[in-house]
Amino acid sequence: MDLITQYDIPFLHPLAVHFPLVLLLLGAASAGLYLLLGRAVWRQAGLVLFLLGTLGAWAAAETGHDLKNAVEGDPMVELVVERHESGAEWTLWMSALATFLFALVSAAQLRLPRRVPTADAADAAAPAPTPRRTREPLWGRLLVLLPALAAAALVAWTAHLGGLMVWGVPR
Repeated sequence: MDLITQYDIPFLHPLAVHFPLVLLLLGAASAGLYLLLGRAVWRQAGLVLFLLGTLGAWAAAETGHDLKNAVEGDPMVELVVERHESGAEWTLWMSALATFLFALVSAAQLRLPRRVPTADAADAAAPAPTPRRTREPLWGRLLVLLPALAAAALVAWTAHLGGLMVWGVPR
């Protein structure tokens, strides 16, 4: 146990980067399921995942500045760091856009009137039929899909560049 206590991780960036990676990829999967199934639960999941993923992307970007300054001069870092930083910025903006659009579609869903079947006077004695589960409108499902997929692609690319800086070796 002594060996473990002799070391620490001086930067938070390596710890912070994994959260937005997972959250934004899961958020994109939720957007895909929302498109296919049209259920509110997938829209709500996408909103929560993208909100948390965007906050995580912001934290990862902020913690990356200190690490960048500490590793200046490393040849592999010098080759890739600007692209990595640019990818992080694009990821943050695209995930924020996806979060905004998920919230917009969610707000629109709250305002849309629900279609509830009405009983005729002759059927007044009969129990009211239970409303059929319907898909949410296609416009909302399509609206969130593209930025969600773009954010997932950007976070994957940015993570790949970060991995190259840490683990990359020439072929």
